[in-house]
Amino acid sequence: MLWAILSILAALCWAVVNTVDKYVLTKWVRKPIIPVMILGIVGLVASLLVYLFHGFSELSYFNIFLAFVAGVFYILTAVFYFKAVKIEEISRVIPLFYFGSIFILLLATLFLGEVFTFTKYLGIFLLVTGAVLISSKNFLKLSFGKAFWFMIFGTILGSIGAVLTKYLLGFTDFWTIFGYLRIGAIFPLIPIFYFSFPELIKTTKAHGKKVIAVISLNGTLNFFAVLLITIAISVGYVTLVSALTSVQPFFVLLFAVVLSTFYPKILKEEITKRTMFIKLLAIILMFIGAVLII
Repeated sequence: MLWAILSILAALCWAVVNTVDKYVLTKWVRKPIIPVMILGIVGLVASLLVYLFHGFSELSYFNIFLAFVAGVFYILTAVFYFKAVKIEEISRVIPLFYFGSIFILLLATLFLGEVFTFTKYLGIFLLVTGAVLISSKNFLKLSFGKAFWFMIFGTILGSIGAVLTKYLLGFTDFWTIFGYLRIGAIFPLIPIFYFSFPELIKTTKAHGKKVIAVISLNGTLNFFAVLLITIAISVGYVTLVSALTSVQPFFVLLFAVVLSTFYPKILKEEITKRTMFIKLLAIILMFIGAVLII
């Protein structure tokens, strides 16, 4: 059950990261691309530390290429994510990641041969149903905005990256894969830095170094969660690891409600009785699904 514990811990870390992301994008950062740039720098530093203290194990050139591709998809997922967080409530955005459970299920079945019992498939279905419920602005009409489509595109890319990661972990250790993925993430950041570096300087001048420090610390916590998930995938099924992180919306919702109630200047969420009922119902479905897949 190590994979389950690591998945839940990663979900908790990501819930903190998501909450901080929403604050940063609401109060300090005008363009969502800024956190992505800083995330890339933190990732490169993390890769360098892995290389210096652990080293990279032997891996074929083709598999290194696949690791770079997964890293590129990771950054593109982050770009879509930050765009979504900029325009929608955090507790509605995050659960959309769990459409990735369906994409991963299909890809892992086709390419990794991961097949499960009916109970586990039912659990995954409940998780995705909860994600749709908690993400819709109007459940009866199921109307979705731009944030929904940003997250769908992002989860497709992230799902491909997750399956590639599971495949690569069959050839070497998780430290090596973690390091190569972070290097691969640099490639899409080159044009991003070229076109958006002035915006990073402008943001720093407007809000001081604190904005860079907060985003960097948040990025560090994010990569710690990524490392936990990488280890979880190395010892468990990528489909189930991905699905179990569905406990993350519970943590996000908890943080959002507490902050909206006691510290509304930091984060303000829509917490009417009707909204809370829908979100809590969705969380219940997610937890039932999580229990079924363990």
